[in-house]
Amino acid sequence: MERPGTGVIVHVDLTQPVDHPLSKSKFAAFNSGLVQAATYRRDKAAFEATRPESVRIDIGWGAEWMEHRRAAARRIDGVIAHDFTELDEIGAFLNEMGVRPYWSYCYVPAPYRPPGGDWRDMDEDPTGWVDTVRAYVEGARTRGVVVGYHEVYNEPDLRDERTGDAVFYGGDLADYLNLYRAAAPAIRRSDPAAPIGGPALASVLHNEHWIPAFLDTVMAEGLPLDFFSFHHYGTHSVRVAVDTVLAQLDARPQLADVEVHLNEYNSYPVDYPRGGLQDGHHLAAAMLADFHRFLATPGVTRVHWAQFLDSGHGNYSGMVDIDGARKPVLSAYEFYQDLPTDRRSLVVEGPPELGGFAAAEPGRAAVLLWNRAPRALRVTGDLTGWPGSDTDAVLRRIDADHDGTGRESLDHADRWTLDLPQGGVALIELGRAGAPPRPAGTVRRVRYRYPHRRAGAWADFEEATTTFRLGTAADPHAVPSITAELTGCGSSVTVESSVGGELGPDAELVLRLAGPAGSTEIRPDPMRQESTVVDLAAVGGGPNVTVGVSLHGAAPHAFATVRLSA
Repeated sequence: MERPGTGVIVHVDLTQPVDHPLSKSKFAAFNSGLVQAATYRRDKAAFEATRPESVRIDIGWGAEWMEHRRAAARRIDGVIAHDFTELDEIGAFLNEMGVRPYWSYCYVPAPYRPPGGDWRDMDEDPTGWVDTVRAYVEGARTRGVVVGYHEVYNEPDLRDERTGDAVFYGGDLADYLNLYRAAAPAIRRSDPAAPIGGPALASVLHNEHWIPAFLDTVMAEGLPLDFFSFHHYGTHSVRVAVDTVLAQLDARPQLADVEVHLNEYNSYPVDYPRGGLQDGHHLAAAMLADFHRFLATPGVTRVHWAQFLDSGHGNYSGMVDIDGARKPVLSAYEFYQDLPTDRRSLVVEGPPELGGFAAAEPGRAAVLLWNRAPRALRVTGDLTGWPGSDTDAVLRRIDADHDGTGRESLDHADRWTLDLPQGGVALIELGRAGAPPRPAGTVRRVRYRYPHRRAGAWADFEEATTTFRLGTAADPHAVPSITAELTGCGSSVTVESSVGGELGPDAELVLRLAGPAGSTEIRPDPMRQESTVVDLAAVGGGPNVTVGVSLHGAAPHAFATVRLSA
């Protein structure tokens, strides 16, 4: 008979905003290039349920073990012939789902290998490889694919710990720098709008020397770099890896607008056999605990969970299994993505391994809890600030007996008790949100500028509602600014601004709109909520408008929200 859990009280105050909103763009997904287009179509429901901002794929050109049916590049009668059908099929599917394709261009097709080389080895002159990437990028839109991100290669630094042999790239650091200096400008000329980055380091802890060499080369030669990317597997050492990357970028203020993408991450170290621990509910709780930590690290722009779909070949780390069934971790990701964005106060009287989020929006609130303690917990919730009726409260669970899809009614919204098993997750949902406002336009690109990446001050842009959120946390001097490039705008936009916390007398919230014929600035009164209709004729009219928002001089733990609607 299972022993009763240790008693814990969770205090939730829905009237009290707190730092670091529950961003819906920060946590995206990674898939191996092994996953075929038919599998994406089979698992369409998983994409619809979770709506990841992007899916990164190491596309695997030239790697025979990737089992591509069509060679991306082959030599026929001395002439290179390209066939991008397979990648385009996946890209078109992702576009249909509203997900940005994030292509990591790798590995090495046969025409570009030295004599005796394999899919890891590239000719000393990378021109042929770069020409294939250029050909793909130049024709993608014509073929019906809008690429969200371009990345130059995958894990070029990775070596077998036992033999020292190359795992994915046969060249060294100098070779990779030569590859990047050829590829990145070629991609930028072919697609001026989409972000470009690298180097997708496999091990920051072992290969830190790659970081300054790469960044200094980019600066010295004026190479395109919109994001710095790296990988890490396992919770316990990720903080060291992240701090190492952020410190290197902070030391180079010229790169303040370069994003940081941890574009392969899993809470568990690499060991993912079929039916392994990663398939159970404990990983769901571990992932949410990591989300909590990453939200408090605003200098990391994007985290791609590895993986979204099982790829096989000994790696079964997906949120969806090889046969298409959901795993508990998919339900946890769905829970998070369904939370309101604006965070509210949640205080735990109990062990630190019990974590949670509280969030609210007009007509709706939610509390998400996870138990990483080594024992079951009996959790009593004490909730204030909810005006709705008790019948609106619904409970969803993830544990050994629940997969997150079932729903139970709670008798009371403001006071409830539930048993949360070791590794368990619980979502309490209250009320229903109304229809969101129409966004001001379609987002083409979002840019952040980071004054100090290791500070707690934060900024987030929500594409679905064209909403800018900024906050000072404990570092008012370091609030990032946000710029969003919009298309499809009408003749005017409505700008609504609101604030939270005590901004202080010197606070300045600035909104700048720029179009083909000029720009205009709006400085909402930071002490009150305002709504303004802006005639876009002042900046040359729609449909393309660039909007920037910044917050200066505010007090600690102050918040500003700017929403644009059609």
